[in-house]
Amino acid sequence: MTLARRALDMFTQGANDNSMATFQKAGLLAEIGIWQDAYELMSALPEAVPDRASNAYSRGTSALYVGETEQARDLLELATDLRPHSGTAWHSLATLIDFAAEPELAGRLLAAGQALRSGSPIDQASYLYAVGKVHADRGDHAPAFAAFAEGARRMKAIAPYSRERDRIGAQEAVNGFTAGRIAELGVGQREATDRTIFVMGLPRSGTTLVEQILTSHSAVSDGGEINRLGLFVKDVEGVSCDALARYAAAEGVSEIARLWHHWLDERFPGSGRIVDKTNNSSRLLGFAAAFLPQAPLIWLRRDPLDCAWSCFRTCFMHRIPWSYDLEDIAFHFQLEDALMARWQEILGDRLLVVSYESLVTQPDIWIRRILQHCELTEEPQVFAPHENRRTVTTSSVMQVRKPINRAGIGVAQPYREYLAPFIQAYEG
Repeated sequence: MTLARRALDMFTQGANDNSMATFQKAGLLAEIGIWQDAYELMSALPEAVPDRASNAYSRGTSALYVGETEQARDLLELATDLRPHSGTAWHSLATLIDFAAEPELAGRLLAAGQALRSGSPIDQASYLYAVGKVHADRGDHAPAFAAFAEGARRMKAIAPYSRERDRIGAQEAVNGFTAGRIAELGVGQREATDRTIFVMGLPRSGTTLVEQILTSHSAVSDGGEINRLGLFVKDVEGVSCDALARYAAAEGVSEIARLWHHWLDERFPGSGRIVDKTNNSSRLLGFAAAFLPQAPLIWLRRDPLDCAWSCFRTCFMHRIPWSYDLEDIAFHFQLEDALMARWQEILGDRLLVVSYESLVTQPDIWIRRILQHCELTEEPQVFAPHENRRTVTTSSVMQVRKPINRAGIGVAQPYREYLAPFIQAYEG
């Protein structure tokens, strides 16, 4: 990453620091997750670079993620005024709005459907998710579900899902692992490995809330979906225990830990601890457990129906192919349930399983358990994670800006009849 940032600096300098080069640099920084820097670069650009609509959308999105919600709203409204056929702009704006309280803006969004007929497939799909949110906010359940379902159908055509590939991946993730073999793989580790705190679980299960709680602590400097464990997979040539054993024999467990720390230091300079809540970490948990034996491991669980509905109605920034079909969601959830049960057997108390419902109902009790599991002292600010002004780039960006509450419990009940395909596939 250090070399990549140097290359970006050289690129803009080679272009005599012109505005278009700076805009492109900001976009690349956003892609690798450095949103604060991207936001600052975008904020310094003239409003017409590269054009007013693109500028407003890019600045609005970066403002949303860094917590500047009022500015984000102004910019995203401008983007939709200038380019009403931008479904992605409407979708980002919808994230910020309670349409039940803003009928005029809801009307504008619904009226934009005519312009979207000429939009790209991704714009059309994103717009449909925004339409779904309008109806959901207003309590109109049937048209809300219809819009979300149509958006999901279009996304499924863009990003198809393979159940067989998912099944094989889940099977390999625990292939050959036992408590004894994990202990053997960690023998000889001379590096401290407690800097990273791994938080995993299905999307929309509360992982961002736990990340927000932990990063409120003075000893934890940052976190995010950092996608570094996956970099090892290419070298390891697999995720099974045998593949990891071969890799450890060739590289040495301490060298593996040093490489991990190097990657962390590049992304997160400084000495604080880091929360890694990368999506799909359950498939790489063996690597973390074996080679980073001091790293705390936390798994979030949420009511399956609420979690399924929340996934289905979300147009994820990073496409999640199984989330576009209710029966595919059920299949993936079953795989993750089996993985969690197996990892609990293998890891025992090292894996802390946290119920989302328990966390939001009894936050003081569960926040203390999480802190204890991570060997963090109690500090008052962790009990008010909504005051943590750090960058958040997940679909929970607005929820975690609010005090911990129970609003996410029972969200699927008004849609239960429409979710029958999930219920039958998951429970049957």
